[in-house]
Amino acid sequence: MKKFILALLLLFPVSILSQEPSFTILCIAAHPDDEDGAALAYYSYLYGYDAYTVFYTRGEGGQNEIGPELNDKLGRLREQECYDAAKIQGTKAYFLGELDFGFSKTAKETFKIWGGEDSVLARIVYMIRVLRPDVVITNHDTITTKPDRQHGNHQACGITIFEAFDKAADYRYHPEQLVNGIEPWQLKKLFFRSFDSTKADLYKIDISKTISDGKTTIAEISRDALFQHKTQGMDKVSKDSPFFFGNRFYQLVRSDRMYPLEGDDLFSGLEHNMKWNTNDLKSYETMYSYRTVSAEDSLKILNEVKVAPYRRIGLVKTYDNTIENILKAFNVQYDTLSPLAVEVWDLNRYSTIILDIRAYLNRPDVVKFNKRFLKYAEGGGNLLVFYNKPQDWNEKGDLAPYPIYISSERVTEEDAEVKVLVPNHTFFNNPNVINDSDWTGWIQERNIYLPSDRPGTNIKTSSEYQRLLAMQDDDDPVPSTSLLYAGYKYGTYTYCSLALYRQLKIFHKGALKLFMNMISQKTSNERSIDNIR
Repeated sequence: MKKFILALLLLFPVSILSQEPSFTILCIAAHPDDEDGAALAYYSYLYGYDAYTVFYTRGEGGQNEIGPELNDKLGRLREQECYDAAKIQGTKAYFLGELDFGFSKTAKETFKIWGGEDSVLARIVYMIRVLRPDVVITNHDTITTKPDRQHGNHQACGITIFEAFDKAADYRYHPEQLVNGIEPWQLKKLFFRSFDSTKADLYKIDISKTISDGKTTIAEISRDALFQHKTQGMDKVSKDSPFFFGNRFYQLVRSDRMYPLEGDDLFSGLEHNMKWNTNDLKSYETMYSYRTVSAEDSLKILNEVKVAPYRRIGLVKTYDNTIENILKAFNVQYDTLSPLAVEVWDLNRYSTIILDIRAYLNRPDVVKFNKRFLKYAEGGGNLLVFYNKPQDWNEKGDLAPYPIYISSERVTEEDAEVKVLVPNHTFFNNPNVINDSDWTGWIQERNIYLPSDRPGTNIKTSSEYQRLLAMQDDDDPVPSTSLLYAGYKYGTYTYCSLALYRQLKIFHKGALKLFMNMISQKTSNERSIDNIR
């Protein structure tokens, strides 16, 4: 640990020169777009306070709604989005360099992957000692149980900032940090954001106030900043959304002494401190390697994974190019289906049609002409639909042959045991035999946004679908709905919530075998086969 701290000191050269008295506010966020830009802009624009955000990760494990970049490439995009948003908010952004490894349900898992709780705590303590904030705010909490359970990365942020309140002021905690003018620092107040405005003793931040130009509101500034996070689809958020653009409410969870609540000011009762020059402070780089496949292994896999002959695929692309790259690599004939093709082409020419991830959000033509896809399946085609988010699907009517309700449930442990519920199903046998080893070596998660039943209602995912796979995180059972399959008159319909595209992107052999099996099955739509021979 001491070697790590010394590395930090070399990485973060700090010039701390006393200047005029001021206040400093720091926001703690697990990922890009997790910060409270409205509260930061409020104190930056209206009061002239120094405002910072420390992001624990660069968000490289998230999704990308504008392109194919994932992992480190996505992290670089999201880092720039943070800088762009910070410029609008009047703030500065820094990064702790922890790995965004995808959605996590527990702080325990997060700390394990991040190198231990003390490693994470030491990093945020160091940043506090350098930035010297008076007030720290965060959208995150330490809640660990359903239904209010936060992302495990969020829980880890809540836990470590709560502990850092004392640790940053304790000269006995990592004293090797205390060089070059850096001293222990006592935070004055720590606030957790409350999303329940009816609670007692909350501080309210009115973001309808205008800045010095007399026209622009804090809400508008925070909206423009949030819209910079395009990779996460934040530019599509409604300008009238109260969740994103309503007044902020905060609960005081720690303070160094009793302070009066005056005018809902987070800084009420505080005395000004000297302003510090942190212009030389740099973020910590993420020191993790991302799994790749060598050219030699790729060639070997290409020769070992089979695909049935005479396949011709109709691919409805969204923002990812993984499936198209895989089809090219295996010399599978395919056409990308434009909106015009979706509307007027004879879809029966295809042995399989694939609706890529989140097609029902990103392709309005798919929603408009969805009956054409169902008719294709009904007439003998093989329709394969990859995952959608609840908001993409649930309010758009009957998109599938039989009802499917999409939930936010998922299996985040990439090594969770996989049980094949229908071993003789064609997906696990033809043309590639799926073995237990094919489920090892997955990255990030098993599945995402699982079909389920809507709690407290009669809205259910139909029993017409075969449940082909079962898996769950430790002590957290979820529906066996990651791969649904149904016969639909003369054809078939498959809904896949597996995080398959992440595995295909790294050329995972088991995932490739399963994918090729899914597109290789024969249906009674013999015309599609005859037309391409």
